[in-house]
Amino acid sequence: MNYGLYLSAAGAMTSMHRQDVYANNLANVNTIGFKPDQVFTRERLPARLDAGSAYADPKWMLEQLGGGQFVDPTYTNLIQGSLEKTGNQLDIAIEGDGFLVVASRPEPGPNDLRLTRDGRMTLNRDGELVMSTTGLRVLDVNNEPIQLDPGASVRIDANGEISQDGQVVAQINFAQAGDSTTLRKAGDNLLRFRDDSAAGLIPAEGRIVQGHIESSAVDPIMAMNAMIGASKSVGSNATMMQYHDNIMGQAVNTFGRVG
Repeated sequence: MNYGLYLSAAGAMTSMHRQDVYANNLANVNTIGFKPDQVFTRERLPARLDAGSAYADPKWMLEQLGGGQFVDPTYTNLIQGSLEKTGNQLDIAIEGDGFLVVASRPEPGPNDLRLTRDGRMTLNRDGELVMSTTGLRVLDVNNEPIQLDPGASVRIDANGEISQDGQVVAQINFAQAGDSTTLRKAGDNLLRFRDDSAAGLIPAEGRIVQGHIESSAVDPIMAMNAMIGASKSVGSNATMMQYHDNIMGQAVNTFGRVG
């Protein structure tokens, strides 16, 4: 087996994955409440150790090469984005840890809850509080839709309590994941648990700021630099693959001739 060829191929595939992730981050540099994904890679052990065969005949020189690298699960970096004032009474930003809980279905079960940091909200025709972008209903602490009076002003405090005409009428389900590594992207700027269960939700430690929105947490300069680095790595590994292919071709054409 040509170790160099396979190691270069593994490096190219890993770098292509990094390139895809960084490209998605860059594409969402202006998406409200967006959190960038972070790529992790892991060294692959030499074949003898990776297979768990400690008694196999060791090839010392090959084992010094290692087994290349492969991609670990991609996680979302929940860093804080900057807050921008809008003055809209139904816009909220989250400062610190926490998410809004929304329903992905009309009558959501435990597996139909989604999390978001996009606090642009409005009222639908039934007076329910929904996300402006998707129309998904924002839920209260009992995971029920929030009904508001369209003609009354709205006040939302730091804990998510909603008041109209001086009376508390609802409280937004403002929660966070007990283990943030269990979250994954679900599309439409939403997050979900990897096991599709919302049992890991706990009360949020952050606070809600009314009349503001949170900008994307993507740093465009860092993301662009990472993208360029990944692109160069793909090119370098592709060059090495071509180099090893040429060597094998020369070996076949030169040493494979019958004298």
